[in-house]
Amino acid sequence: MKFNKTVRGLGVTILLAASLGVSGCGEKTSLVGYYNADRIESEAVQIKALQEEGTAKLKEKQAELETKMKEKQDELEKKFKEKQDAIMAGLQAKEDEFNQKVQANPPKSQEEADKIQQEADELGKTLQQEAETEMQKLQQEASTEAQRIQQEASAQMQGIRTQYQMQMRQKLDKAVDEIARAKKLDVILDNSIMQKSVFYGGVDITDDVLEKLK
Repeated sequence: MKFNKTVRGLGVTILLAASLGVSGCGEKTSLVGYYNADRIESEAVQIKALQEEGTAKLKEKQAELETKMKEKQDELEKKFKEKQDAIMAGLQAKEDEFNQKVQANPPKSQEEADKIQQEADELGKTLQQEAETEMQKLQQEASTEAQRIQQEASAQMQGIRTQYQMQMRQKLDKAVDEIARAKKLDVILDNSIMQKSVFYGGVDITDDVLEKLK
């Protein structure tokens, strides 16, 4: 569960607020503070604890999804087999009924025999099409249900990610706000490896943040 985007978003928010505060006055010089989001993500005890808890929750939800999918698959396979057996039984019953009619009124000529065979072929084709249609419906039902379960689980997992990202953000917000007020800093920037913002000067508050988030 990545944290850097949340940290960087915070830096931008504070920067904008600070800029608005000094835009109309050339006399005040903004005091810039910065932190290393990579270190906070890897070293801050409270953040790491939330990351680990969130990861555990995601694994738990993934295992729950796999179990649910397996149960649904078994249920659908059973239903599929029952439907298949019912269709085959229906086909056999209609075939037997047709044969009984033929035996009760056997053809008296080759022409009648050919006609009966044609009727048998057409009946067989019709019954086969009906069976295929029913099985396709069942397969579509299985596919739709599997997709629904997957979407529901994905939404729940995203909810877990969002929940823990918000908790991490709130903890960082609080820590940075308290430090910025104590040190009278106007601007706080992310100065991690991938988000280098400060090349000279400024106040590094990374250790202060880590201390707050023990």
